[in-house]
Amino acid sequence: MVQFLRAYRPGDIATVPLVVAEISYGIARLEAGSRRRLLLEQEKNRILELVRQLDWVPRSSELFGTIKAQLERDGTPIDDMDIAIAAIAMSHQAEVITANMVHFSRIKGLTVRHWTDSSR
Repeated sequence: MVQFLRAYRPGDIATVPLVVAEISYGIARLEAGSRRRLLLEQEKNRILELVRQLDWVPRSSELFGTIKAQLERDGTPIDDMDIAIAAIAMSHQAEVITANMVHFSRIKGLTVRHWTDSSR
């Protein structure tokens, strides 16, 4: 992921609060005071200084409900966190860069790309 980020200028990449929460959770699960936890915390902070965070706006709420209902109707539900990430991205006309193509590709109207895909 760090290599991926290096291909972009600061400001070209954004994240959403839910992704930051997931990263923070993963780090918090590591042993307190461990070298790995310290290094990952430092890397997280460094990356967050370079990327902006997209806000959950009213349109995100509308899209969340629409997406979730459509996925349920289609019989292809996914985790609410993934729906929220997609809704925030869509409300900001942003694409989602992910390794979880299976879930995100189910969302109609979402532009999604695997993070190893270098095409822009």
